[in-house]
Amino acid sequence: MPGARKTVFRLLSSVAKIIPLKTYKWMTGKRTIFPFYHLVSDEAVPHVKFLYQTRTTKEFNNDLEYFLKNYTPIGITDLLEAVRSDQILPENSFLLSFDDGLREFHDIVAPVLLRKGIPAVCFLNSAFVDNRDLFYRYKASLLIGRIKEMDPTILQHGSTGVWFRDHNLSGIPNHYGLLQIPYADHHLLDELAVLLDYDFTEYLRKNRPYLDSGEIRSLIGQGFTFGAHSIDHPEYRFLAENEQLRQTAGSIQSLREKFGLKMSLFSFPFTDFGIPRSFFDKIFDPADPVADITFGGAGMKNDSVRQNFQRIPFEGSNLNAKQILLTEYLYYMIKSIFGKNLIRR
Repeated sequence: MPGARKTVFRLLSSVAKIIPLKTYKWMTGKRTIFPFYHLVSDEAVPHVKFLYQTRTTKEFNNDLEYFLKNYTPIGITDLLEAVRSDQILPENSFLLSFDDGLREFHDIVAPVLLRKGIPAVCFLNSAFVDNRDLFYRYKASLLIGRIKEMDPTILQHGSTGVWFRDHNLSGIPNHYGLLQIPYADHHLLDELAVLLDYDFTEYLRKNRPYLDSGEIRSLIGQGFTFGAHSIDHPEYRFLAENEQLRQTAGSIQSLREKFGLKMSLFSFPFTDFGIPRSFFDKIFDPADPVADITFGGAGMKNDSVRQNFQRIPFEGSNLNAKQILLTEYLYYMIKSIFGKNLIRR
């Protein structure tokens, strides 16, 4: 959860609980929600440890029970049929999804969802399937962990300290400057890994952070749906439109061919903030569509593109599902006053 959003939620969460959920639904008309996560784990996961707070299995189970108490789970085909027929989705429903295609979806999440009868969509980065490469922000998290283990005196006066200063980062001991490195400069993380004697390839081999092809096919056989999440997880608003289209079409086509996927689904990495109407006109061109449905992660919001749905993140804070959802509803109502609930492209 971004810093500004987290601050707003912390301020509103204590007030949001005053109004019952059913009243929020009635006042806003928002009766379908789109919760999403990345992973669930009871252990510290090194490649996300310094990026965001994850859900434990107990917290995740509690979230699901709250969803099931107040909503009915639907699958992606329900959503796709509603879009194609221009129909309203069933009231009090939720569609669950997961980004990044992490192994915990197979090991931890899927068994829980199967027991509870909840379908879900998992979005994959085509370059990372089978642990062939690693998201650059995950590399940053791993390097922060590596630096924390090292003698700060050696780091400050050695080649690593010089590297930080040369690249105008925050420097040692404020190694969180690594999180400032953008996608366009992600090669710098590979340079630093060499200086720190850290082997990303070995980490991929030993820890297998991503789903492999066999696990994905097994999950498809169990009824789970898969979509694309770009090739290698760039932040789209900093890309030229032709690169946005390449990342989108390339990842969808690669995954459809590899796994025989029947639908072309896509979730934007990071955010779909700033993505213009022209991009959506191209990927939803009736004559040659690239995608059937796409998803952002802006929380409870409407979108001027009818095939693009905004999801609610349910991780990154200590708030439980009830607190997050009620705060989303209250935030939505406040934004309505200022006409800020529709994303205009």
